[in-house]
Amino acid sequence: MKYIFWLVVLPLLVLLITGVVMEKKVPFVSEPEYIVTYSASHARYLGYDGLELMRQIINDYQPKQFRLQANWNEIEPEKGRFDFQELDALVALAKNSGATITLAIGRKLPRWPECHDPAWLADMRIDEIKDLHFKMLRTVIEHYRYEPAIIRWQLENEPLFSYGTCLAPNKHRLVESIKLLQKLDPDRPILLTDSGELSFWWETAVLTEELGTTLYRVTWNPAFGYFSYPWPAYYYRWKAGLVSPWVKKVVVSELQLEPWAPQGLKTLSLAEAQKSLSLQKFQKNIDLFRRTGFSEAFLWGVEWWYYARDNLGEPVYWQAGKNLFF
Repeated sequence: MKYIFWLVVLPLLVLLITGVVMEKKVPFVSEPEYIVTYSASHARYLGYDGLELMRQIINDYQPKQFRLQANWNEIEPEKGRFDFQELDALVALAKNSGATITLAIGRKLPRWPECHDPAWLADMRIDEIKDLHFKMLRTVIEHYRYEPAIIRWQLENEPLFSYGTCLAPNKHRLVESIKLLQKLDPDRPILLTDSGELSFWWETAVLTEELGTTLYRVTWNPAFGYFSYPWPAYYYRWKAGLVSPWVKKVVVSELQLEPWAPQGLKTLSLAEAQKSLSLQKFQKNIDLFRRTGFSEAFLWGVEWWYYARDNLGEPVYWQAGKNLFF
């Protein structure tokens, strides 16, 4: 029993108290900024034109910032041939509306399957993929580093958290990517993200000054079905306190405002969607975020608000979204 106290109980008490003490130094922002995460490929999956839906979002919500992403399979559809036409158009739409941009770059980016690999990569060796990955990364950075509307890079999506159809996390490769980005663009901040529910963030935190955390309440898995996370807002602030020696700012990089879809969003009926995201849950998720006191939330699901309105006959999510911007 003595050894259990010294090896388990005491370290846990030290960890708990350290987080409580350091949390008090984490700023509390009462009027946070809401950022629209937008994926043209996800919009197309839901049946929309990728550019037209973004125009509608700008017209309806007038967001001050977007998160856009440079999916590898879209910007390099053929080996060695880069095509930035659509992403350039999305950047221009945001810029012309007066919005700024966080641009997500890398191999693992938001939205399933996380690693948006081009088809021609399938038969490549791992060492070949690594070289091509860094070539792609360099090309994207060099293409956009002089774009003033881009105020921040997001490098990969939860790169040290195992999720999606990707290879195992590789910290060495991530560090190499950070060094390349800092060399090519030393001025813009870099956002790294991690799971808010299933990680303590330390491994990611030591590599960045801006850290993004997910904030999910209801998910689904084959073993348990729908599952609700119990974590209060203070849990996220407590972890922010623990990593505060390294991280200057913690933001919510995925605020769950769309339902969790076991077989894809297009398969969900409204009744099934409401199991993980009723309008009441929608509002509770926003309230939970606001109680964290974090300064920014990247909204996850704006494209689906339109889908629910236009295809499920339910406009309440689309309408509730307006309360975040006006």
